[in-house]
Amino acid sequence: MEHEDQQVEQIKQFLREYGIWIGAGVVIGLGSLFGWRAYQGAQVEAAQSRTAVYQQLATQVQDGDVDGAEQMLAELGGSHVVVARLQVAQQAIQAGDLERAASLLQQAQQDSDEPVLRAVATTRLARVYLALGQHDQALQALNQRLPESFKAQVEEVRGDVYLAQGNAAQARQAYQTAVDLGGAQTSPALQMKFENLAGES
Repeated sequence: MEHEDQQVEQIKQFLREYGIWIGAGVVIGLGSLFGWRAYQGAQVEAAQSRTAVYQQLATQVQDGDVDGAEQMLAELGGSHVVVARLQVAQQAIQAGDLERAASLLQQAQQDSDEPVLRAVATTRLARVYLALGQHDQALQALNQRLPESFKAQVEEVRGDVYLAQGNAAQARQAYQTAVDLGGAQTSPALQMKFENLAGES
């Protein structure tokens, strides 16, 4: 019995000395647990909200509602907004609104941290400038540093711009570079463009 009394006394002494710290540890631990769960819940909710906005935007793009889609772009963030701008720009091109498409592609180009997305926006922007007859802007867009995998595509568009300017020799040279880089494998029209100009020399 005396042994049990000593153990009880030791426990009481331990709790007097460390009870506050134990209680504080339990409170902090529970607070951290609930805080972490609340944070995770907020992250999931934000992701679901962005997904819903993106799905609504995709529907508007599919329906050809360029105005509504452009308004929705303000609600998106990150790489989603760049991809969405590329899609809305494509709709604007199909609707014949090349000025709006150029503006959207410029924004996508500026907003993108991803080199591939930036390259897609840049080459599309150069094609839009070409369609608008803004040849200098098209060439300027193509002079940006882009991933190696886009070199053939860039040279093909550059050739298109030179051809539109009436400079067949530079167009042929750009097409030759694009063909040498393997561009004819992804763009069958490139080989025809090159052969047509090669036949004229």
